[in-house]
Amino acid sequence: MSMSTHLFSIRDDQDRAVASANSYHMLISSLPALPPRFEVDRLPITLERLQGRLRMLEPADADAINRILDILAWSRQVVEATDAAVVKRYQDLMQDVTNTLVREVLGVGIDVRMIVAALRRRRHGLGAPVVGLGDWFGHIRRHFNQPDFGLGHVFPWLLPFDQLLEHEDVLTLYRRMLAETWVYVRNRTRDYDCFSFEAVVLYIVRWDIIRHWQQLQAERGRAVFEALVTEAMGEYAKLYS
Repeated sequence: MSMSTHLFSIRDDQDRAVASANSYHMLISSLPALPPRFEVDRLPITLERLQGRLRMLEPADADAINRILDILAWSRQVVEATDAAVVKRYQDLMQDVTNTLVREVLGVGIDVRMIVAALRRRRHGLGAPVVGLGDWFGHIRRHFNQPDFGLGHVFPWLLPFDQLLEHEDVLTLYRRMLAETWVYVRNRTRDYDCFSFEAVVLYIVRWDIIRHWQQLQAERGRAVFEALVTEAMGEYAKLYS
């Protein structure tokens, strides 16, 4: 490579870096601030508008962020028939994710789900999971018969989660699952520049927690409504019995 070609290559790389930095600055500046808590009545920005704002990024960066959105959406509505299918789908989705923070943040959510799944198996009298995900899967298998899987010092919330399962308080369980992830992600925002790829990732994850909580609230509302309708219809039917 000639000296002039080398200099052009360096200049092109610098130009791309400047363009990428500018796009992150414009994107972050255009996004509404997230609330201090995730239990709010409405999303600060809709999915459609968020995806529209992401078009400010360079194509490669936008594709990476949209892939994160895809993984988060999938993790909220896992419908595969077997644990093995869930594991394979997750591995397929993650195979092109190379950013350390992205893998770390997504892994935190998977770890919480894996622990809750193991607690449920034990409550139903099932054995240790055969397949699974996350950093603690092997550890859980080895310590399945311990009340806290030998992880109480790492996850202080583990035994309280087990008590919620015992009382079938699913909504509170999900709320605490989301709260654990919310606090972790919020704390991680302090470690990165406000106008960076990582800042966008952490914003997206917190936004998704708010969205998930609102979906849970809506589902709870529908369940209450259906119960009331069933009860009312039962009383109505008795009038004609």
